[in-house]
Amino acid sequence: MPASVKDVAALAGVSASTVSNYLTHPHLLGQASRERVRQAIETLGFVPNESARQLRAGTGKLLAVSLIDAWQPFFAELSRGVEDALRDTPYALVFSNSNRDEQRERDNLDMFEAHRVQGLIIYPQGEVTERLERLAARGIKSVVVGPTLASGRFASAPFDDRGGGRLAGEHLIGRGHTRIAFLGDPDAVVQSAERLAGLRDAAAAAGRDVRVDTLPIAELNVEAGAEAAARLLALGPRDRPDALFAANDMVAIGALTSLLRHGVDVPGEIAVVGFDDITLARQTVVPLTTVRQPGYEIGRAGASLLLTQLRDPDAPPPRLTPFAAELVVRDSS
Repeated sequence: MPASVKDVAALAGVSASTVSNYLTHPHLLGQASRERVRQAIETLGFVPNESARQLRAGTGKLLAVSLIDAWQPFFAELSRGVEDALRDTPYALVFSNSNRDEQRERDNLDMFEAHRVQGLIIYPQGEVTERLERLAARGIKSVVVGPTLASGRFASAPFDDRGGGRLAGEHLIGRGHTRIAFLGDPDAVVQSAERLAGLRDAAAAAGRDVRVDTLPIAELNVEAGAEAAARLLALGPRDRPDALFAANDMVAIGALTSLLRHGVDVPGEIAVVGFDDITLARQTVVPLTTVRQPGYEIGRAGASLLLTQLRDPDAPPPRLTPFAAELVVRDSS
């Protein structure tokens, strides 16, 4: 007889309502309770009622998409690529947004695992390799899009963030800039760290003195970019950087707008480079130089890799060569 909610509760040493919350609202539980319930579910091979019905009927066709910041234009493009690739398939999609919160990301993955989605496309915030390998062991296929994570248990459609940072650095240094500030959160987001590393690669290879400073920001949005620019403007002209490289276009647009409002000549006094090449980048008062990350194409590729795994579950997970970065030069640099 299949395991029930009561069986899971008994093994985990919690109430049945706690198990129900784990399946539907995992954020309401503490980490210790979540882990006890997860282990009990895995030990018993428990499948929630609706998932069990679908599996018995052979109708389970649910796929999940996990994003770190669904409100950003780049992720809207990535989502559109996923949806378009799956439009004529029998699969339904459910989207989740971790809002750059690793615990929220873990909660969402717990929920997907409990409901036995057939596949997952994830642009991760934290370290998810072990979790995705566990999903693979349970027959749930995964594709990582964006960052490069190495594993033989899940597929990937990576992007060369470090190469993009190097392109931005080479461009700015080639234009004579020697004091470059990076606006981002490299300690919290691996993509920002890779973009900063690429910038530093370019500085190290320049053959002349190039200074790279990091200006940490808590969010990757317009407001954070404007606030960071205000901090830089509080410095004396000789202490300011002569170029800014932002972790994404929204930050760059916020910084660019603030500089222009304060009468700073862009790019004459300070050049600005962003990352992503969202539609708004070409529509700013001073069109933004940026590194293009093809969100739509990455989303389509991720969905295609997931479909490949679902059609042939026993085949090794496919991997793509990283999508290459492309520098788009406009007036801001």
